[in-house]
Amino acid sequence: MAHRPYPNADRALRQIARHYPDEPVMAMPECLRPLADSITRLRVNTQRAADQGFGVGDYRLSTRRPVVSGGS
Repeated sequence: MAHRPYPNADRALRQIARHYPDEPVMAMPECLRPLADSITRLRVNTQRAADQGFGVGDYRLSTRRPVVSGGS
């Protein structure tokens, strides 16, 4: 009998996946809730700051903001 490729790739993947256990679903403990909230706020604030940036199309050699000084 000649070798024939598997006729249906989705069916083959389902057969392979049948042998792997599902990932366990764990509820987040209440003691970690403040940490998760602070990480979410950090992510949102970082994205907001990145969106503001220097403006679209501007090239900056440095990420430092320009300093306005009254000295000579």
